[in-house]
Amino acid sequence: MISCGIDNSKFMGTITNDYKPLPEFNLIDQNNDSFDQNSFESKSLLITFLYSSCKTECPAVLNDLFTIKDSLSLKSDKLQVIIFSIDPLESAANVKDILNKYQLDIESLSYLMGTKEQLKPIWQYFYVPVGNVVTNKGNSNVILHSTPAYLISPNDSISLIYTEFDIQAIKSDLDALVD
Repeated sequence: MISCGIDNSKFMGTITNDYKPLPEFNLIDQNNDSFDQNSFESKSLLITFLYSSCKTECPAVLNDLFTIKDSLSLKSDKLQVIIFSIDPLESAANVKDILNKYQLDIESLSYLMGTKEQLKPIWQYFYVPVGNVVTNKGNSNVILHSTPAYLISPNDSISLIYTEFDIQAIKSDLDALVD
């Protein structure tokens, strides 16, 4: 639903006015620190969904985040990037490795992990379908998923949706939302 009362031309993402508070969760990040739904309430949030062993969409998203890393770091007092894992078997060591590979081990980025039971309500809340497929190559497990992004203001007054991770649109909206 498009929001009334907000200048839609100011943003490139789709504006919604039916944002509901995050569901309750308690997850750990890449540093094994615990976070819940209230941990980031004073900041704008840039949220997306990845997994560290992904060979398809996720590297492109991580590379896009790297391209705006300096901007993210400058806004760290007002913005938190949250990556929710879509792999319940994710390990902090693998996540740290991939974040280091893309030079994204920055204070303003939290890669949150948990069990399937812990993560599933988050996936459902953000309408992120997750499906596992076993490939013929070495019985490896591939997780089929999309790469949406959400940009949410700290008081939930503005919620922007990007059905695909469009770094130019996100950067433009970040600059407009987080001064």
